[in-house]
Amino acid sequence: MPGPNRTSCMSFVVAALLAVGALACTDTTYQFDDVTIGGDDNTSEPRARTNSQFVRAIYADLIGRTPETYDLVLLNGGVEAGRFPLDERAIVLQALDDVGDPTPMRALLATALVHSAEANIPEKSEVTDAAAFITEQFNKLLGRDPNSYELQAFVEEWKSDSDVNPRTVIRALINSREYQSY
Repeated sequence: MPGPNRTSCMSFVVAALLAVGALACTDTTYQFDDVTIGGDDNTSEPRARTNSQFVRAIYADLIGRTPETYDLVLLNGGVEAGRFPLDERAIVLQALDDVGDPTPMRALLATALVHSAEANIPEKSEVTDAAAFITEQFNKLLGRDPNSYELQAFVEEWKSDSDVNPRTVIRALINSREYQSY
C-alpha cells in the first residue's frame, strides 16, 4: 500500500478529474509561435502525444515515477470494510479518452500533479534566481533553453505578478503545444 503522499496525490488527481466542471486554474494565457521540428527546411509538423504518452511523460517529469496500481482500503471502526484495486494509469487514461478534446483534462491533471506533495516544487520565495529556474524548467520539460523572448517574458511576469510562481511556470510549459507534441 502506498504511503500517505501517494494516496493523497492519487485522491486529489481522481477528485480533480471527476470535478472537471469546477476547473479554475488561472486566467492568464501565454501564446507562443507555432513550432516546427524535423529536417533542415523545418517542414515537419509536431505530432501530438497520445494520452498514454502524455500520462507517462507528465508523471515522470513532475513526480519522478510512473502511475501505479495499489489497493484502496476502506475501514469502518478500524476493521477493513472493503478493498478496491486502483490503477492510476487506467483511471487517468479513461478520463482523458472519454472526452472529445482531452486538452482541458490534461491541464487539470497538470494542475493536480504540480500541487501534489510528490511534485517537490519549491515555493516562489525559495527561488533565488528566476531566470535560472525558468531555464532549468525549459530544459527539463522541453529539452531546450528558452529563447531570449521566452525567457524575458517569463521573468517579467515572474517579477510583475505575485501570482506567477514555480507551479505557474511548470503548468505553462506542460500545457504548451511543444510539450504536448513530439
